[in-house]
Amino acid sequence: MRVPRRLAAIIALLLAASVAIGDACMAWAAGSETSKTSAPPPAGGPDLEHLLKLPDTDYGFEKKGGATRSEWRARFLEARSSLEAAQAALAKAEHALASSAGESKAWTFTPPGLPAGTNVDESDDAQLRQEVKKDRAEVDRAQARLRELEVQANLAGVPDDWRGPKTEPSTKNESVLPGPGTK
Repeated sequence: MRVPRRLAAIIALLLAASVAIGDACMAWAAGSETSKTSAPPPAGGPDLEHLLKLPDTDYGFEKKGGATRSEWRARFLEARSSLEAAQAALAKAEHALASSAGESKAWTFTPPGLPAGTNVDESDDAQLRQEVKKDRAEVDRAQARLRELEVQANLAGVPDDWRGPKTEPSTKNESVLPGPGTK
């Protein structure tokens, strides 16, 4: 029977590998027998402190401030999205307040001496003002949360690329209400 050259080469390679593995196993067995006889058995039991201590390896995850890259990105994403949502709600409420202030039915007058009637539009304006006030407070809270997260990340030494895409903080008042002296 004739064996092809390639198959013969593979068989020779496997035979050489098995001989090398066998030699390594024999050397390991001989070395472990000598180490068993040369080292005295431990007195007592294993060291409890050694057993309870976690290994020093990080298992391939780099952490800064107790969180991984993806956890920091998620924190910053949540903080920025809540800030953007609060700013959008504020802009919507301010726009509704500005549009209701310009309507003619919002301006009612009563003659002197007569009691002012309660107008539904007045309560709507009051509700809109309260909503604007609440939304401004929420924007302030969201900005404070983002600033606190930035401080925590700076103290932990978190790199900028772990913080996700930066959005510039708004320094100007983006109110839709006209400023003084403007039309």
